[in-house]
Amino acid sequence: DGDHFVINGEKKWNTGGAVASYNTIFAVTQPGRGARGISAFVVEAGTPGYRVGKHEDKMGIRCVPVNEIHLENCRVSKDQMLGAEGQGFRHAMMTLDLARPGVAAQALGLAQGAFELAVAYTGKRKQFGQSINAFQGIQWMLADMGTQLEAARTLGPTAARAADARSLRRPRAGARQKGADRTRADAAGR
Repeated sequence: DGDHFVINGEKKWNTGGAVASYNTIFAVTQPGRGARGISAFVVEAGTPGYRVGKHEDKMGIRCVPVNEIHLENCRVSKDQMLGAEGQGFRHAMMTLDLARPGVAAQALGLAQGAFELAVAYTGKRKQFGQSINAFQGIQWMLADMGTQLEAARTLGPTAARAADARSLRRPRAGARQKGADRTRADAAGR
């Protein structure tokens, strides 16, 4: 629409949605080009047609509000576009790559907490007149959890250094995050 784009749609799971003064919105500006047709925009809260929606009631990281953002005939200047038209998906993937070390660190912290709870619980829980941590099967589980934690601890700083050097490669960064996420899930599941 001239020097503006008119955006209609919803953005789900928007971090800081209700408190942020500006939000990054990804919109299709070149239909039919798939990921290469997505552009990124910085949109100010309060822009006509911009409305904060439902607050998500999350299980964790509750100090960071997450909301839906609704856009109804929201006019955004071409000057508000981040980078070149059609580069939005690329920018989103680069942002995720840089965020992965932080996600891995959170997963590692959760896994460490689960491990500490497991060690404490197995020391207190009695079965057949002794603590269950005296049983070989439980010892193996705790040893596996500890080994995975140590492995995740070495992957995290490596991912952070790569992010600092801007040398992340998606498969490698994703593997580091996946490793930490799996460690968290395994530790919490045991």
